[in-house]
Amino acid sequence: MSPADREEHLIAALLELADPAGGREAAGPVERLAAYCRRLPGVQAGGVLLADGREPRVVAGRDDAAEGLERAQIELDEGPCRDVCRTGVGLTDVPLRHPDARARWPHFTPRALEKGYSAATALPVRYRDRRLGAVNLFHQHGALTRREVAVGQALADAVGIGLAYRQDLHSLRDRTGQLQTALVSRVLIEQAKGVLAERLGRTPDEAFALMRRHARAHQTKLTEVARRIITGPADSGPFARSGRG
Repeated sequence: MSPADREEHLIAALLELADPAGGREAAGPVERLAAYCRRLPGVQAGGVLLADGREPRVVAGRDDAAEGLERAQIELDEGPCRDVCRTGVGLTDVPLRHPDARARWPHFTPRALEKGYSAATALPVRYRDRRLGAVNLFHQHGALTRREVAVGQALADAVGIGLAYRQDLHSLRDRTGQLQTALVSRVLIEQAKGVLAERLGRTPDEAFALMRRHARAHQTKLTEVARRIITGPADSGPFARSGRG
């Protein structure tokens, strides 16, 4: 692939990964991120952990060995991706044969070396101050250039933009649904207050007090009490027309 073709491919990848409409689920763009990063020169295998404010989970890791190492980082609670998910700070070309790596990740490092990987690079998937996950690249020490690391981080950042947008959209939909439910409940209660006030010859505030007292005494939702008042018979039940008080 010529340099011009490579640049064109990178631009297309960035646009695709950052597209908030790229898929309903996070796994789609994250899997594409892993696929793009595995094509970087020098990368032997890789995968992605998605944190998203919760415990990290493996979303992409099509190589069996790499996926096993991603899952091991969760089980062992150690490893480059695990650290990056916590801190949001990338780790570049960490030599796994170095004593520091063994001291830092005593259980993960031997497993990675057994699979034939002598170095690891972990890059944050982020958007501003949000730590959304990390992409882990396994390779030989010194195999990745600064440019390849920069490209990998750019791809991870593009996914971060798309993931953050989807999070915000889901949050907005949830809040809208909650507000709609609250509005419907409020309208129902106000209608029941009016019905009960007219039926018993009470003020709306007195009618509301009766409804609330009944709901608490019978451990029933106020909206359910209101619904029964509106739909139930006026001459029977706890709020029958003949009752006074």
